[in-house]
Amino acid sequence: LIRGKKVQICPFMGTAPGTSCFLRVFSLLFCFQPQINYHKKFGKIFQMKLGSFESVHIGAPCLLEALYRKEGNYPQRLEIKPWKAYRDLRDEAYGLLILEGKDWQRVRSAFQQKLMKPTEVMKLDGKINEVSADLIKRIGRAQVNGKIDDLYFELNKWSFETICYVLYDKRFGLLQDNISQEAMDFITSVKTMMSTFGLMMVTPVELHKTFNTKTWQDHTVAWDRIFSTAKLYIDKNLKRHSNGNTGNFLCDIYHQSHLTKKELYAATTELQVGGVETTANSMLWVIFNLSRNPCSQAKLLKEIQDVVPAGETPCAEHIKNMPYLKACLKESMRVSPSVPFTSRTLDKDTILGDYTLSKGTVLMINSQAIGSNEEYFDNGKQFRPERWIEQKSSINPFAHVPFGIGKRMCIGRRLAELQIQLSLCWILRDYEIVATDHEPVDALHSGTLVPSRELPVAFVRR
Repeated sequence: LIRGKKVQICPFMGTAPGTSCFLRVFSLLFCFQPQINYHKKFGKIFQMKLGSFESVHIGAPCLLEALYRKEGNYPQRLEIKPWKAYRDLRDEAYGLLILEGKDWQRVRSAFQQKLMKPTEVMKLDGKINEVSADLIKRIGRAQVNGKIDDLYFELNKWSFETICYVLYDKRFGLLQDNISQEAMDFITSVKTMMSTFGLMMVTPVELHKTFNTKTWQDHTVAWDRIFSTAKLYIDKNLKRHSNGNTGNFLCDIYHQSHLTKKELYAATTELQVGGVETTANSMLWVIFNLSRNPCSQAKLLKEIQDVVPAGETPCAEHIKNMPYLKACLKESMRVSPSVPFTSRTLDKDTILGDYTLSKGTVLMINSQAIGSNEEYFDNGKQFRPERWIEQKSSINPFAHVPFGIGKRMCIGRRLAELQIQLSLCWILRDYEIVATDHEPVDALHSGTLVPSRELPVAFVRR
C-alpha cells in the first residue's frame, strides 16, 4: 500500500463475523472524535486497517495542498457501491457522485455553468426567498413557547422544498400544515435511502442482493420512488420548455449540453439527495452556534439591518455586502461541519510529503480534525467569526475545506451557501435565537454530524 517513509498504523484491525462488528467498524472509521484523537496520537498521516478495508487518513493543510497540486484531470472518490448496484439493477445511468473519468467530467461540465458561476446562482434568489418566507411562517406556527419539536426535520423540509423548487420548478408544500402524500413519500424515500446505504458500505452489497435483505429491499424501493418522482417532473419541464433557452434550470442544462435523459435523471437525483441533508445540517449548526454566541448574533443582525432596508426582501446582491454573515457561516462550518471528512481514491502513485502512496489507496481527508487543530486556528474551539475578517490572510486556505478540494469539490456549494445566508437574514430579522440551556451538545455521525439531542434553542419574536 505504501512505500518510502513508514506510516503509523492504528492498533486495531482484524475481522469478526456479525452485523455488530461491521457497525463497530463503521463507527471507528467514520466517527469524527476518534479521528481527531488518532491524529493527536499518530500525527498528520496514519494508516487504518479495519477488517479488509484499508485507508490512509490525512489531517494537515500541507498534505491537502500536496494532494491538490498533484491530482489528475479526473480525481476519484470513494466508491458508493450500493448506489451503483441499484443503477445497474434498474439500468439507470450514474450521476456525479458515482461517475468517474471522462464521463464524470462531461456531466459535471454540463451542470457547472449553472451551479458554480456566481451570476447564475444569484438568479435563484427569488425561489430561495419564496421558500424562506414559508419557513418563517412555519416557525411561527410550529413553535411552542419558542421551541420547535424536531427542528432538524423542519429544516430538512425547508432544504428539500428549496432544492426541488430549483431543480424541478415544483413546490411540494412541505412547509405547510397539510402535506400531500406525494411530498411525504418523496422526502421519506430520501431519508430511507440515506439510512440504508451506510450499512452496505461496510458489508458486501452483493451479499445483500443475493439474500435480498430488508436493507437492500428498503434501499431499492426508496430509489424507485425517488427516480419515478424525479422523472415525472423533469419530463413535465422538458415538455413545457422544448424550445431551447427558457430560463428553466434543468431544461437549459439539457438543451445546452449533450446529456441523455437518463444522465439528466441520474445527475439530478444525486444533486437532490446529496444537498438536502447537508444543507439542512449546516443550517441547524449555525442556528445552534448563534444561540450560544449572542454577541455574534447581535453583530450579524446589525449588519443585516444596515444592508437590507426595512421592509425590503434580502437578495443575492445584498449578500455581497455582508462579510460578517459569510464569516458566521464559515466559522460554523469550521466548528461544526456537516461532513467531517471527504475521500479520494488515488488513480496513480502519489507523493505526499515524505510518503509515497500507491495507486488505489483510499484517502480520508479529515477536515474536521484540521479545523479543530490549535496549530492552525487560535482558540480553535471558540466560535469567533471575526477570525475570517481580521486574520483571513494568515489562515491557510487548505485548513478549511468543508466542501472538499479540487475538481471534485461540491458542485452545489454556491447554492447551499446562498440558501443558508438568505434564510438566516429572514430568520434573524424576525426572531432572536436563544439558548435554552448551556449544557454540552455532542455530535454523532449519521452520514452527517447530527446533535446527540434536540438542540436547546428557542425562537423569540423580536
